[in-house]
Amino acid sequence: MFPLSRRALAVLGAVLAASLAACSPRSAETPAAGASASASVPAETSAPSTPPAAAPAQAKKLSKDQAIGVLLDLPELKAWSDKIEKNSNGQSHGALIEFDATPFQHKGKTYYQFSFVENTPEAVQRWENFLIAPDGGEILIEDQISGELLSLARWRKEKQPLQRIP
Repeated sequence: MFPLSRRALAVLGAVLAASLAACSPRSAETPAAGASASASVPAETSAPSTPPAAAPAQAKKLSKDQAIGVLLDLPELKAWSDKIEKNSNGQSHGALIEFDATPFQHKGKTYYQFSFVENTPEAVQRWENFLIAPDGGEILIEDQISGELLSLARWRKEKQPLQRIP
C-alpha cells in the first residue's frame, strides 16, 4: 500500500461521500464544534479569530457561491468541463463540490475547500482540490502526490493542467 496524507485520504472519502450526500470527510482530523466542550479551554476562546482592527481594511469577502463562480471561471475548469461533456456525449459533467464545510486554515488564512470532479452516471472522480480564500480570492491547489499547496501560477507552470485534456 502506498502512503497517503491524512488530507488526501479525507478528500478521497469526501468525494465518495459527496456522491451519497454525506458529511464532512475530515471529521477525524478537525474536531466538531461541540468537541471542544471536553477540553479545558472554553469553546469561545479556543477558536482563532481575526483581530477586529483588520476586518475593516479587508476587501469585500467572497461568499461560497461567489468563490465557486471564481473557480468555475478558471480556463482550466471550463476546458475540463467542456471536454468531459463532449467525451461522454453529455452523460458526464464537470462539477465543483465542497469537500469540507469547515474552513481550512493555512498560514493564518482561511480558505473554502472545493474539489473539481467528473460526475458520471456510475461514480464521481476527483480531478483536483482547490482552496479559495474568502478574503482576497487567493487560490491554492493541492498537489495530489505530495499534498503540498501550490499557488495558481505555480500549478499552471508545473502541472500544466490544460495539457491534461486528451
